[in-house]
Amino acid sequence: MAKKFYTILIASEKSGKIKNYIISSLTLKIFATFLGIAMAVFSLMICDNVIYKKKIPDLQELRAQTHSQQAEIHSLMAKVSSLEEQTNRLKEIEKQMKRDLKEAHELKKAKKAFSIIPKKKIYAGTKEGTMEVTFIREDEVSLLDNERPPLISHLRQDLLKLRKEAYQRRQKFQEFQELLRNQKSILLAIPSLWPVLGRISSEFGDTRLSGSSGGTRPHRGVDIAAPLGSPIAATAGGTVSFAGRDLECGRLICIDHGHGFSTIYGHLKEIFVQTGDKIREGQTVGTVGSSGNSTGPHLHYEVRLQGNPVNPAHYLNQIK
Repeated sequence: MAKKFYTILIASEKSGKIKNYIISSLTLKIFATFLGIAMAVFSLMICDNVIYKKKIPDLQELRAQTHSQQAEIHSLMAKVSSLEEQTNRLKEIEKQMKRDLKEAHELKKAKKAFSIIPKKKIYAGTKEGTMEVTFIREDEVSLLDNERPPLISHLRQDLLKLRKEAYQRRQKFQEFQELLRNQKSILLAIPSLWPVLGRISSEFGDTRLSGSSGGTRPHRGVDIAAPLGSPIAATAGGTVSFAGRDLECGRLICIDHGHGFSTIYGHLKEIFVQTGDKIREGQTVGTVGSSGNSTGPHLHYEVRLQGNPVNPAHYLNQIK
């Protein structure tokens, strides 16, 4: 079959010339096909451009959400870091609490008079009804949580719960620590040492002649016979409330140990402390003498609880 040819005439208005082009039917079909493809591609590009412009607001909103979620993740990471720090602090508090508890048990064993500690309630921490969680705010959970990815929302809720639990646990630890400190302080205030090595020559409650009134009265302490000049030790730490002379007890030292406990040392030969001095347990405060109303070298030793004399023999359980 013979090929078909087409003649295309192009006339120029200026020159008046006519140009003719002869093309085959195959060439014409190829050109038409190419033109159709080009128009289709152009149409698709126009459609894509329209669709893209419509999606620009969605893309911007998505970008904003992405930035918001990134900020959320950074915030969560900061809270996790803060929670780790709190956990480490709790571990340190727990270690210190175990050390305090161990020391309190050791003191309790050493102080046999623990059962006669003054009865009073010990309060630690904040008063009931006044404790507030200051660093945890409920508004940290945004109202837009239901619009966020569930994972982030759950993480925030879990972190908030963990922080509350960590705070409550820390409060309990601190309250228990305060109780241990108070108990330790009370135990340290109990006068449990022998003030001087010797024998008890006069018991608590024995009938004694009073030099000032001329009558009789019960003995308010114990007399411990010891050689002249023997060192006298403070039976617990405290503060010297008086150091000087007394008409009946001669040279006299009074030590306030706190929590209602105080001790008195009378008939001394020498006094090594002054009023207001801080005294540690076992420190030498004077020497045995026979000053005041005394018939020989000995130490008059008193233990007072809330100002009232109690039997020192209940507390004489340790030797320096």
